[in-house]
Amino acid sequence: METLLEKSNVLLLGPTGSGKTLLAKTLAQVLDVPFSVSDATPLTQAGYVGEDVEIVIQRLLQSCDYDVARAEHGIVFIDEIDKIARKPDSFSMSKDVSGEGVQQGLLRMLEGTVVTVTDKSGHGASNNGGGHGHGGGHGGPMPPFPPSSPVPGMGHLSPTSPPLTAPNNSGVGSPMRRGGPLSGAFGPSANNGGSGIPGGPAGTGPHGPGNSGKGEVYQVDTSNILFILSGAFVGLDRIVMERIAKASIGFGNPVRKVGDTTSPIDLRAMNVAPVSFADMSSSSSSSAAAAPFNPLDYTEPSDLIRFGLIPEFIGRLPVLTSVGALNKDALVRVLVEPKNALVRQYEALLALSGAHLHMTRSALYAIAQQAIEKQTGARGLRRIMENLLLEPMFDCPGSSIRHVVIDSDVAAFKKRPLYFSKIQEADVEAAVWADDQSGSKASSPSSSSSSAGTTSDPEAKQSAAASSA
Repeated sequence: METLLEKSNVLLLGPTGSGKTLLAKTLAQVLDVPFSVSDATPLTQAGYVGEDVEIVIQRLLQSCDYDVARAEHGIVFIDEIDKIARKPDSFSMSKDVSGEGVQQGLLRMLEGTVVTVTDKSGHGASNNGGGHGHGGGHGGPMPPFPPSSPVPGMGHLSPTSPPLTAPNNSGVGSPMRRGGPLSGAFGPSANNGGSGIPGGPAGTGPHGPGNSGKGEVYQVDTSNILFILSGAFVGLDRIVMERIAKASIGFGNPVRKVGDTTSPIDLRAMNVAPVSFADMSSSSSSSAAAAPFNPLDYTEPSDLIRFGLIPEFIGRLPVLTSVGALNKDALVRVLVEPKNALVRQYEALLALSGAHLHMTRSALYAIAQQAIEKQTGARGLRRIMENLLLEPMFDCPGSSIRHVVIDSDVAAFKKRPLYFSKIQEADVEAAVWADDQSGSKASSPSSSSSSAGTTSDPEAKQSAAASSA
């Protein structure tokens, strides 16, 4: 007996700029399946102003050139899903068409149903080369009106024939108009299933046979489409901490600040179920330092219900996972490692003016630290780079500047960028080397102090032993 495998939709939690969209996009590229990105903010309940939920399937069809077979095995990524959370009744007395109404509209689509998508752009008909689409549309060119062909009920018309006139009851000598009393002489109208085009076949409208201007119709089964829903869920970490944090009452118990969601807590003492096998065995300080505490890792369906999602919606998202904010090392890698890294982009921009960009290691870490402090994640790196390189991009064109150096002080906006001419290449290397050396010395005192502390203990023991003797 063959086992039927079903999909498991994913709810991805994480702060902005943590790579949620990139993670899903990379997954689709590795699997070589169609992928579409949609935003849940403009979605509304059917019948109201806004986008219907079927628009996410239409975008998936567009990404695979309206190939229904491929689209039925694609990935749909819906971002900002936390914006459709149910609003409290105290805020508004009107119907929540952009919150709970959207969640109810997505229920059947997430579980698996046949969605009808209408393409009014004519893209499907043009792709089929004038052939028939799923809606039976033709999409071919409009047939020309044969000037000498006989029209049913009108006899033979020649180019020299006098213009037709309307009957006596519509005005003597008035020209005959389309849609008038004699419009049926050209055959059935387009609204009645006819062509509406002189000399055209029955059922042929300006958008193809069977269309009549309504567009191509596609039937898409969403049973095998993977839905990945993501959002920042601002405030959900406080809801989780209120559930798992132990009350600090009595002497000796730790006191937590109001809204503190970063300090680790003893989950075993609170009987909180671990989220992975690593949480069961890793209790050392080294593992805690490698994996920072993230309250979203301990999110339960009850927390999402308190946030504003309905239980029926959460039940159709069996996989609940979270991503943490990027640390300083990860942000530095984002700056320099990707093929379209920001540093490479600005190097290419300055190269158009004949200048070379030099960024020290300390400057990269200073930029990453600013992005962490501003809580903008990887998206905030471009804003910082724009502010840093705004003056060089205006100063370099048409000047003798050939080298631009950004060190740690420049990245911290303590001084202006360093400019060097073509013959000052040695000074460029010296400036970069000096900043890297100062950055390494600034990070070394902690290690030297710890090593000094370990070496001073035996000497203290020996001196204590000598004094006692």
